[in-house]
Amino acid sequence: MLKDILYMIIGLLLLTGGADVMVAGASRLARRLGVSALVIGLTIVSFGTSAPEMAVSLSASLGGQPDIAIGNVVGSNISNIGLALGIAAMVRPLVVQARLVRFEVPLLFAITCLTYLVALTGVLPRWFGGTFLLGLFVYIGLHYYWSRKEKKEIQAEFSEEVLSEKVQGSGNLPRNLGKIVFGLACLAGGGHLLVDGAVGIARWAGLSELLIGLTVVAVGTSLPEMVTSIVAVMRNHGDIAIGNVLGSNLFNTLGVLGASAAAQPILVQKELLVRDFPVMILLTLLLFPFLKSGFVLRRWEGALLVLVYVSYGVILFINQA
Repeated sequence: MLKDILYMIIGLLLLTGGADVMVAGASRLARRLGVSALVIGLTIVSFGTSAPEMAVSLSASLGGQPDIAIGNVVGSNISNIGLALGIAAMVRPLVVQARLVRFEVPLLFAITCLTYLVALTGVLPRWFGGTFLLGLFVYIGLHYYWSRKEKKEIQAEFSEEVLSEKVQGSGNLPRNLGKIVFGLACLAGGGHLLVDGAVGIARWAGLSELLIGLTVVAVGTSLPEMVTSIVAVMRNHGDIAIGNVLGSNLFNTLGVLGASAAAQPILVQKELLVRDFPVMILLTLLLFPFLKSGFVLRRWEGALLVLVYVSYGVILFINQA
């Protein structure tokens, strides 16, 4: 038991640190290659905070623990909206760009619903994973295309707030590549340790691997998103907080779940379909009226998102008991 807890703590530390180093290296490399700050902010930074989910789910899928692989993605998406975005809005109302509401939210909702429809068959097959990975590259390509047309003041905002002065510099190419490799190594090792520890605790406590994936692992790998969103809103930049959450959830679904299913078809338990997927869809759906009401996510709306998450967590453990 103590060994498993230690594995999880070390795993979380490696995941968090590895994601930070990888984002720094990738951001500098992108700048060196001439990619705009806006693309870095909406893709590399938000995707980088989801790197722990990728490491954990891919490790779990290849290790024969599909419940943790899919539970981590679904649980992370739920906690990103319910906790990260909800708490950020409670700290300060979030004012957002209209484009995020008109494109990212509908896209996330459509992809979430499509995942649910495929999951109703009882398995996420390899073709599903490959298709979603392709969709991720299309999404990144669209952002690169749009970034070339963005107004200078919007790019300046993301350049100032998403990237620190240290990251903005292009830096040395071998050093940047070394940071990416080192970060990925930390993510791989951290993901392996976290999964091993979670499985050990689940077996010791008599809890299902699915429950551990939906709660402990999901919240643990969502910590980068939570920290990023809260720091962004404290600096009065709601666009970055919301963009980070939406971008991370898109990456979780298209990239993490896509890669996991492409590596190994994922069997879907019935309880995921009747309990967890509907909650993920509900929270995504709530973003429409919330964000369209003056393009502001208010404190009481953030509190409602947190309340939905807390209620969901209570139901999880009641069902387990």
